[in-house]
Amino acid sequence: MPRYLDPDVAKANMISKGVWPVSIWPTGAKPWLSVCMECGEFVHPIYRNVMRPGRGGCDPCGRARAAARRRLSAEAAVEEMRAAGVEPVSSYPGVDVPWPSLCLSAVCPGLWQGEPADIRPRLADARRSKGSACKYCARGAVRPERAAFEMVRHGVEPQEPYRGAGKPWPCVCLRCGADDIAPSYANVVLSQQGGCRRCGGRMRVPEQQAVSEMLAAGAQPLEPYPGVNARWRSRCLSPQCPGPAGRTIFPRLTWIRRGSQACKWCAGVVISADVAHATMVAAGLEPLVSYPGVRERWKCRCMNPSCGAVVFPTLGSVNNRGTGCGQCAVSGFRPGEPALVYLLHHERLQAAKVGICNVGTGRIERHKRRGWQLHATLACAVGRDALRLEREVLAEWRAQDLKPVRDGGRGYDGWTETAPLSSTVTTQVLWSGVLQLESLVIKGSRGC
Repeated sequence: MPRYLDPDVAKANMISKGVWPVSIWPTGAKPWLSVCMECGEFVHPIYRNVMRPGRGGCDPCGRARAAARRRLSAEAAVEEMRAAGVEPVSSYPGVDVPWPSLCLSAVCPGLWQGEPADIRPRLADARRSKGSACKYCARGAVRPERAAFEMVRHGVEPQEPYRGAGKPWPCVCLRCGADDIAPSYANVVLSQQGGCRRCGGRMRVPEQQAVSEMLAAGAQPLEPYPGVNARWRSRCLSPQCPGPAGRTIFPRLTWIRRGSQACKWCAGVVISADVAHATMVAAGLEPLVSYPGVRERWKCRCMNPSCGAVVFPTLGSVNNRGTGCGQCAVSGFRPGEPALVYLLHHERLQAAKVGICNVGTGRIERHKRRGWQLHATLACAVGRDALRLEREVLAEWRAQDLKPVRDGGRGYDGWTETAPLSSTVTTQVLWSGVLQLESLVIKGSRGC
């Protein structure tokens, strides 16, 4: 820049940049009082800053133009919202402004008697959401009418408007008539804890009444009453109890009120090693290792001369179905016959589910009737390969911290074989992982 600049030339340069100087020339390094020719406001730009390439004389107008260049088009914003599961019903207000929309899910929990939910997600929220931008589908909110309906369905009638999932909600018990209870929606509906302490057996009672309840359940308390949810050291009174001589047990009063047995030996939860061995032999299995526990897999050999397979049933499963060898089972999954490995997905739950079935069964159709959609299947010559592949897939999902998906906090048939879906974890990605594991796990076999 020359050491001397004609003020008239400087003024002409400023006008070309969109600002009209209204004071005398202060030199190029000092603020020059001017009027913006675009917004009409007084500004104080510095001449040498204004003359730099790409600069203007009015900072507010410059920021507005830069924001307009960065601003997303309305068409692109609508497409992003639709991809997040909602349809905008008004013009695009901006990325951080609530945008009135309608949920596109036909099974949206926000629907009530045909009336759609009032949702106003921001585009910024939709971009961060892993599933739907609808707060009801994402389980971030519950419609007050549906919350009251669910409370009544669970045995308590609300007496005040809904205020929040975790806040106390004054209710009347529809079973015993108690009107001094205030359970929260989260405890009653989401956690399935029940709404009335009296009916649910959670209310503390006098020690004499507690002792009477324990005696009626066949347990003799050996210490003072610790509380309804605390373990209570007792002795089993049943003469037919298969447990040891002392038979010391630690039941909770709340368990007994729900119908559970007080004694773990009488309930079959704890079994001696000799009794367990005899049970497996009676089911046609020869144990090959020592007794691991009622819920642990037990390595055995089928005693059927035509089979002789090595299997790994649990004692609990043998007690439930009466047989232990899956190869010899008349019904259920047959490891020795052709099978399918399948992957399903559920739109409302935003979950994927892996499973196996023998060829020709209606298992996949039963899942479809419950809202699941089939993504792909993989044929296996023998069910043993399908069973092995399914276990490897589930182990891989859990190693990636893909936890099972419940329906509103409740389990359902096969929920332990599910994984959550997101923008990065899609059915295509999961199925690609299944095929990769198939090439590793079943490599060299003549199965899948």
